[in-house]
Amino acid sequence: MAHKVVVEILENNKWRFGEFARVKTNSAKVDEKFWCRLCIPVIYAHWEGFVVDSLKEMLKYLNSLKLNPSLVPTNLVVFCLGDSYRSLSGKQSFEQRIEFTKKFNKLLSNTLSFATKIETKSNLKSDVLKNVCGVFRFDFDRFSDVVHELDRLVHLRNSIAHGENAIVPDMQNILKYIDAVSNAMDLLIEEIDSFLNDEKYLDVDDVVKQV
Repeated sequence: MAHKVVVEILENNKWRFGEFARVKTNSAKVDEKFWCRLCIPVIYAHWEGFVVDSLKEMLKYLNSLKLNPSLVPTNLVVFCLGDSYRSLSGKQSFEQRIEFTKKFNKLLSNTLSFATKIETKSNLKSDVLKNVCGVFRFDFDRFSDVVHELDRLVHLRNSIAHGENAIVPDMQNILKYIDAVSNAMDLLIEEIDSFLNDEKYLDVDDVVKQV
């Protein structure tokens, strides 16, 4: 059975699939070349929006669990520290080290509170997706069949956004990108469902030690 968070994510985002259906039909019979150029940014926006919204809901759920830092994998502790690591970049002063240590000790003495903003750099291509998967230890290899089309979609969207008029996608391209994004969405949902249902947000070794 799907985790309740996954059910909520799908309910919140089902409108995106309705828009994909409208994109495919072009019922207003807009000039095809013009229509396809318009559709590229729309398809990309749904891809990024779905990823951001899905992970936001997942993180809100993790915050509701009030997780003890000692019971979660190190990758999630690092993610929770977020921008705190910036104070250690370059030749940090002794005072900066003190400030970081204070933040780290405070984190370990409280329940975890994740920032729910997911950084995609407004450019959610495969390397960014790989980094996002790495944070939660999702299986990025499962996306191998769609990353090429996702990267191509991002490239076309950026080119159109920067005013390049040599980009002329056709409906075959549009259908291909919608298919790739839809498959990637399904894969992400499966990874989130597994992450939550199998409680992969807990460090099993540490939990066993404390039982």
